[in-house]
Amino acid sequence: MKMLRVKHLSWTAASIALVLASSTTFLSCSKESEQIEETAQLEGTKLVLNVSGIDEGRGISAKGASASADVSKQNTAKIVEFPEFDAVLAIDDNVPLKASQRVVKAAKSGSSAGVRAAAVENGVKYRLYLFSQDGTQLISSTLFTSGTQGTLDVKQGTTYKWVALSYNTGEEVADISTTNTKINLPAGKDILYATGVTSIPTGGTTVNVPINIAFKHKFARLGVELNSEGMFANMTGAKVAVAGLKTATIDVATGGLSDLITADQEIPFATFVDIDPAYQDAKIAYAYTADPTRVIGGIKVSVSNLALRIDNNTIRQFSSTPVDFAFNVTPTLGNSQRLLVNLIESPLTIDGVRWARQNLYYQAGHNPYRFHHTYAHSNARNTYFSFGGVEPTKFGTYKDACSLVYPQGVWRQASENDFRKLTGVLGIGGKQVTYGKVGNKGYFEYDATGTTAPYPSNKLRFNFNGGSYNINFLDIQIIPAFSLQNDGTRAEVWTGTAGLDFGGLAGYGAWYYHGDNGLLTGNTDDLTASLLNFATASGNFAQSQMKNIRCVRK
Repeated sequence: MKMLRVKHLSWTAASIALVLASSTTFLSCSKESEQIEETAQLEGTKLVLNVSGIDEGRGISAKGASASADVSKQNTAKIVEFPEFDAVLAIDDNVPLKASQRVVKAAKSGSSAGVRAAAVENGVKYRLYLFSQDGTQLISSTLFTSGTQGTLDVKQGTTYKWVALSYNTGEEVADISTTNTKINLPAGKDILYATGVTSIPTGGTTVNVPINIAFKHKFARLGVELNSEGMFANMTGAKVAVAGLKTATIDVATGGLSDLITADQEIPFATFVDIDPAYQDAKIAYAYTADPTRVIGGIKVSVSNLALRIDNNTIRQFSSTPVDFAFNVTPTLGNSQRLLVNLIESPLTIDGVRWARQNLYYQAGHNPYRFHHTYAHSNARNTYFSFGGVEPTKFGTYKDACSLVYPQGVWRQASENDFRKLTGVLGIGGKQVTYGKVGNKGYFEYDATGTTAPYPSNKLRFNFNGGSYNINFLDIQIIPAFSLQNDGTRAEVWTGTAGLDFGGLAGYGAWYYHGDNGLLTGNTDDLTASLLNFATASGNFAQSQMKNIRCVRK
């Protein structure tokens, strides 16, 4: 015990001597000691950053944007006509959402439409600016990357205002200074902004304070959707530009926008994303504007060089002349709106009737009602319908298959009166018809007005595809396999007009167009009332032949 005590006293004496010897040095370094003490206090005290997503601001569908577009139900829908193609325009909030799991705000009571957070992709750069609590003094500015845990050293017992800014890309966000907190924002970018206040508690050597960064769009986001379902083909290319946009300068500390300047934007086709990955006939890309006022003349979406892969697997290339679609939209900062351009084939016009260029056919599944792209003959069973039928395998129920062509409500089945403008009555007052053949199959053509290239022709053609014998299955919906007659020698196309209508409860007969070329009679085009079609009181056709259908614009 005595030995241990001596050793202890000896160490203590040595320590005191060392302290006395270095007193001058210790006093002279007091400032450095304070800094060391402060660093020790900060060690382990951090902000821990979590990017939870983008608050979209309003309930939008997590499904694709191109839900069925029924023109008759869209108050904002507008049909515009151009030489090569027409379009149905619509403005709505139906923007696709790649949702994160976090619900930003609960849905209202009784409503299923909550405000969700869109996911932020990994690798997106954002900068976190740390200010004094009142936002007047910049303390730090640090660049981070989403998907990687971000931390920032802070001081215990201090309250900070923080601001996060991103362009929603891998592009680095600009820095600011203590004397200038403004940034000129780039055009064509999704400016994301988030801010909050956080207080750092005291006590303990390790203090981790989480910050949840829920970004909001600083600009108005305009989802430009090109939809070619009404042209029955996938898109392979297009040149798209958007005019009427503006960018701005942002004060990072306050979030205020100023100094708006024109920022018209060309959107590369490669940046358009398929709304349904299985199909390339509905694509969306985004334009951004800092101006919340309605633009005189509207936001203009310009489309040129449209290219489609049509049903014979070739590319149909439209011209480089831009077609401008104007949307009278009032952008809403922080929210998303869809500018929908539903492209539809241009018609051929004769005496005011605007005809589809080819027959209707039905393809079960995605976008089932289509027009043939070329003038090739077809005896495929999905091109023949019963009178009043909407599917090739079912008897008619007094419905109009043409009205179901996307976008719904643009087309209707050609009526008896429409065909009379071609054939006249009993051969009087009809149009000149030209007979031709492809191989051993004939066709009739009429002169019409309308664009030729890149379509096959501006002649209205009816191929001699023939039709079926009468099928008689009383009140049975499913039609068995049927045999064709007159394939290649006669055109047979239903009108939408019944022969006799017994008060809507039953019908007898149906008008159809027929055309043939005989050695003695020559070219014969006329309408015939098929007396073999009979509808029961249930509305189902008890017997019917199978013929082609041609649509006209409403």
